[in-house]
Amino acid sequence: MNRTATRHRIAPPRGDAPPPANAPSRRRSRGALALLLVLGLTAGAGAQDASYRLGPGDRINVAVYGQTELTGEYTVGGGGNLFLPLVGEVAVGGLTLPEAQGRVVERLADGFLQQPVVSLRVTEMRPFYVLGDVRSPGSFAFRYGASVLSGIALAGGFAEPQQVQLGQRTDFLGADERVRVLEANRRLLTVRRARLEAQRRDKDAFEAPPGAEADPRLAGVLAEEREILKSQRAALDQSLDLLRAQKPRLESEITGVQAQRASEETQLRLIQAHMEDYERLMANGLARRYQGIEFQREEARNKANIARLGADLARLDLAIGDLALRIQDTIEAYRRRVMSDLQDATTRLNEIETQLPSAREIREARLQAGGALGTQAQGGLARKVFITRARDGRLETFEADERAALMPGDIVEVRRELPARATQAAQEAASQVAAADTR
Repeated sequence: MNRTATRHRIAPPRGDAPPPANAPSRRRSRGALALLLVLGLTAGAGAQDASYRLGPGDRINVAVYGQTELTGEYTVGGGGNLFLPLVGEVAVGGLTLPEAQGRVVERLADGFLQQPVVSLRVTEMRPFYVLGDVRSPGSFAFRYGASVLSGIALAGGFAEPQQVQLGQRTDFLGADERVRVLEANRRLLTVRRARLEAQRRDKDAFEAPPGAEADPRLAGVLAEEREILKSQRAALDQSLDLLRAQKPRLESEITGVQAQRASEETQLRLIQAHMEDYERLMANGLARRYQGIEFQREEARNKANIARLGADLARLDLAIGDLALRIQDTIEAYRRRVMSDLQDATTRLNEIETQLPSAREIREARLQAGGALGTQAQGGLARKVFITRARDGRLETFEADERAALMPGDIVEVRRELPARATQAAQEAASQVAAADTR
């Protein structure tokens, strides 16, 4: 019997359906699309200056293929780091765009994304700064082709001599006021420290510091500090006198209580002797028992009075001890307050001695600048430009002309050169101020 073998095709499960015939072509299309995207993004990054190195303040557009939550604009922080969602901080300071792009790819590929496609583009370079002898110093957005001259133009041009002179005069007045305040505080604290030293040694008067008596500016300070010493000493003596005045009263009370107790003790002895005689009479039948009970009651009253008077004596003795403690506490509180004020005055005086030399130097510099501006019209005017630029992680300052090209992050300082005649006049004025300080 011939059996005809019938072959049946078993349909695979719907979940394991075989890929369509055009699946390889689709994968190739996706790969080509990703490749084109990578080439396009890389070309966008390479279109900018490949030698430009990122730094704090740069605005960077980060594009991550297929990850809209990671795509956006970010600013390089002060530490040279770029903070991205999901990965956190990425150090890009000092890197070029291709290098920074590779750094971001490495961080995303480290456990976050598979084969990430990333593009970086600088949307806004960090600003440059113009300061010194210009009308409106500040920070300005960088544009390619910027030069020293264009930066000065953005800052409003060179400052007018009258404007600078007014500003310098204001600065000098502020510096001079600070010196005068420090010197006045030093004179005050010097006299106060002398007064506190006298109080610490329990003296009723103090000697003025050397030269203070001849200084008319210290006449009022000396009188005030001497009055403070006198009033505080008088307040202490008054408090101590009030406390010490209580001791004789307490001692008088103790004497009175002791006399009362002695009287009660004498009376007790008499009653006890009388009771002994009465008991003998009672034993012979010559006295009644009721009268003996009255004697016993009188004896009990005397003993109670003696006990009460003893308690009063103990209380008065305790009050005298407490009074001595209060007197000592008053003296110690006065001394602690004096020591605290003395320490505070010494600390403030040391701070002033530290700040005063630098304050005088600042005032002298302001005076020289202001005096030079006052005579610059006759002596001529010249300016120099200096640029401070970060190179290899260090700041370098060099002189430049007005045609020099600027870089992002540059600090342009315009300095006014002082004529020799003005410098000499300013030095003479500074000498006069220094001589006035020593008087």
